[in-house]
This record gives sequence, structure tokens and C-alpha cells, in this order.
Amino acid sequence: MGHGVLIAVALAIAVGGVVELLTGWIHPWERARVLRPVPHGVGQVLTGSGLCCFFGVGAFSPTGDALRVLLAVSAGLFVAGIVLVGVSRLPDR
Repeated sequence: MGHGVLIAVALAIAVGGVVELLTGWIHPWERARVLRPVPHGVGQVLTGSGLCCFFGVGAFSPTGDALRVLLAVSAGLFVAGIVLVGVSRLPDR
């Protein structure tokens, strides 16, 4: 049951990024810090996808090379998303 809740939270993060990309709406607690909404939305989608992949690996527990590949993919998605969220908070030149 715990993995299901974590996957739901990860999907909520990704859906929040999709909503931000489609409508431009940003969560009220992030509005003051986000200066570039597009990288922020893409970053949320990637972060949520990486977390969902990571928690999915924990829920289904694959073996062998599949485990390493899925963990590497989830880590790559998560790190790319965090970098984009950080970039979205930098001022323009």
C-alpha cells in the first residue's frame, strides 16, 4: 500500500507539471520564485516521472539488469528534472 501512495504523489507532481505547461498556472507557494514557467513545468514532469519509475521499481522488484537499467533511468529523469526546476528560478541575462 505504501508504494501506491508514493506513486500517486509522483504522478501528482508530473500532472502538476503538465497543467503548468498547458495553462501556465503555477502553485501559489512557488509563484514568487519561478521566473521561467516552461522549464519549471518540464522539470516537474521529469521529476515526477523519475520518482514514479523509482517507486515502481520498488513495487514490482525486477531482477538482474532490468533493475539497474530502471534505477539508472529513474535517477537520470529525477536529476534532469531537478536541474530544470533550478534553472527556472534563475533570472534572465
